[in-house]
Amino acid sequence: MANFKKILILGLIISQSIALAQDVPEEKQSRESKLSNATNLQQQIDDLEESIAELQERADENELQAALSKIKFGLEFNTMVSNFFIKNPLGLGIPESQKTQPNRWAMGLYLNMNADINDYTKFTGRLSMSKAFGDLSIQGNGNPSPLDAGRGFYGPNIYVERAYIDIYGGDHFAFTIGRLPSTDGPGSNLRNGGARMATYPALMVNALGDGAVFTFKNTEGDIALRAGYSKIYQPLSDSNGVSNIFGTRDAIDSNLFFAIFETPFLPKSAGESLFMLGYAAILKYTLPEGSFTLPTSNSVSNNNSNIGDLHYIGAHFEHRFNFGLNWFLSGVYYRGLNPKNMVLNNGTPMAIFNDKGAYAIHLGLRQDIGNHFKIGVEYFNSSKNWYALSRASVNDPLNFRNTKGDVIDVYAIFQIDLYQFFRLAFTQQNNKYANYAAPIAPTGSATAINTKIQNVSLSYILRF
Repeated sequence: MANFKKILILGLIISQSIALAQDVPEEKQSRESKLSNATNLQQQIDDLEESIAELQERADENELQAALSKIKFGLEFNTMVSNFFIKNPLGLGIPESQKTQPNRWAMGLYLNMNADINDYTKFTGRLSMSKAFGDLSIQGNGNPSPLDAGRGFYGPNIYVERAYIDIYGGDHFAFTIGRLPSTDGPGSNLRNGGARMATYPALMVNALGDGAVFTFKNTEGDIALRAGYSKIYQPLSDSNGVSNIFGTRDAIDSNLFFAIFETPFLPKSAGESLFMLGYAAILKYTLPEGSFTLPTSNSVSNNNSNIGDLHYIGAHFEHRFNFGLNWFLSGVYYRGLNPKNMVLNNGTPMAIFNDKGAYAIHLGLRQDIGNHFKIGVEYFNSSKNWYALSRASVNDPLNFRNTKGDVIDVYAIFQIDLYQFFRLAFTQQNNKYANYAAPIAPTGSATAINTKIQNVSLSYILRF
């Protein structure tokens, strides 16, 4: 019995030993399995984090692309070479007084932007740069005025030519605020080979302008009535109290009020047509940085002077026949009112403001021949007291709308494709009277100068 107990105890010991011997590799194998599982889990976590980072990067890129897709960009590039032939440049009537300026190059670059913010808000912008080739000037010179920025040939700086917001109130009303579309309007699109670029006729206004406009349109959307307000001159940074709105004295300020009505004047069966009737009033027209001062000023150092009010009323017609014939006719009447008697800095009195009536007409005709050739002619004429709200550009280096006399322009357009064309042009400008760059009329303003400028130019224009 005792031996049997010993044998039983020995058997139990042996069986436990065998079991323990078998548990050792199983426990080791379990630890290795757990370690392997942990490694795999960490790898999965790393892969998941990498996937999340990639998804976040894609989401950011998609958000960026979605934001950019709201803004539609368009680009215009213009290069022009001119050859000027000038007779009697000083207006002295000297037969030998003539000169030639050949091979004058200039370029313009324009970035157009459009964005539909939502169903009732739209943004439109245009950045512009114009420069003459190889323009090397003394540092600090040649800065453009705000009305010329981006259009005159002042160097490789980019300026805001237009930036405005349209807010629509249903199908009939709209409110516009910002730098308004006031350059290259109707009357300039035939020669420039493009669509309508501005709200207002170019003969009435062809310069940069900031303001607010209220528009009413009919149900069909082809008849519009607009009324607006703009700032022409608002000094901000000059140290002189007279010319600084934060100074101790009232700033001499220029304000523009305008209204314009437009509608087709022919049935659609006769082709596309447009009639515009407009009125504009500039109150307290200011000569910034001039050499004149108001007689009521306490100091003769004031360089910004109110010289009077300007009033314009104009009409514009344009029509495109179904067989490719285009024409337009613009006419504007100018009148100066409320003239100020000025004194020079040396105390000499002078009646400077042009308060006489004046007129200007501009007409053009262009025939489109097939898809690749267009030929046109334009004529401009104005009286001796005329002054236009117009500035020069690459397409119009002579700023012919400010001519006191007449201009004739003949051009041919060679259309390469939908996006680009060449334009060969001959332009003759005859300024018959002096002081055509400002609405001023000092003694001798009606003196005939008979300055004639001829320009033979070749332009390359790209739009896409």
